[in-house]
Amino acid sequence: MPQKSKYKLKTPPSQEPLGERLARLRKEQGHTQIELAEKIGITQVLVSNYERNRLRPNYDMIISFAQALG
Repeated sequence: MPQKSKYKLKTPPSQEPLGERLARLRKEQGHTQIELAEKIGITQVLVSNYERNRLRPNYDMIISFAQALG
């Protein structure tokens, strides 16, 4: 059985879920999901799943999104 972590995670400054934040930033920059997907080398379906919080991106993917969206 997994043990509870003794470390407390800090609450992020923004309560906006990651997927919603990705979608908002993408739209603010005028990109489609297809354009963003091509920019970082994944499929549009994955971008959609990340934006709808169906998948949680790993750290490398977060960095890719950050670089693509500035």
